[in-house]
Amino acid sequence: MYYLKRKMKKGFVKNVFNFEGLEIKPKSKRHENIKKVTIIDKKLKNNYSIKQMDKHLKKIYDKIFAFLTSDDDSENGIKICLGEIEKCKSALFNKYKEALQNKKYKEYLAKIALIETEFRDKYYEREYYANIIKNMYKDLGTMEEEEIKGKSR
Repeated sequence: MYYLKRKMKKGFVKNVFNFEGLEIKPKSKRHENIKKVTIIDKKLKNNYSIKQMDKHLKKIYDKIFAFLTSDDDSENGIKICLGEIEKCKSALFNKYKEALQNKKYKEYLAKIALIETEFRDKYYEREYYANIIKNMYKDLGTMEEEEIKGKSR
C-alpha cells in the first residue's frame, strides 16, 4: 500500500507494505507514472480474471475463424492458432489460477481443451477433403488423356 505525502506543493510516494495479490501493469499512455497495480480483493480479482480470460478466448475464436474461412493452407496459420491457444492456456495456469474461483477455473480449462480439439478436428477434416478433391481432379485428368489417346484409326 502506498500513501502520498505532500510538502510545499511537491509530493512523493512512500512504500508502506507489500501485499500479495494479482499484479497488473497498465498499458495506457495516460498512466505513465504507474508501474503496476496490485488487486487484493478476492471478488475484484475474480472479476478481472474472468474479463481477461474472456478477452483471450475471443481472440482465439477470431483467429481460428479467420483461418478456417480463408483458403490459406500454410503451416503458419496453424502455428498461429495453436500458439494463441497455448498462450491462453499458460496465462490461465500461471497468472489467473489463484485469482479465479475453482468452478470458473475448471470451466475455462474445459473451454480451452474443447477449442483445441475442435480446431484440430476441423483442420484435419479440411485437409482430408482437400486431398480427396485434389486426387479426384488428378484422376479426371488421367481419364481424359486415356480417352484422347485410345480412339484413333
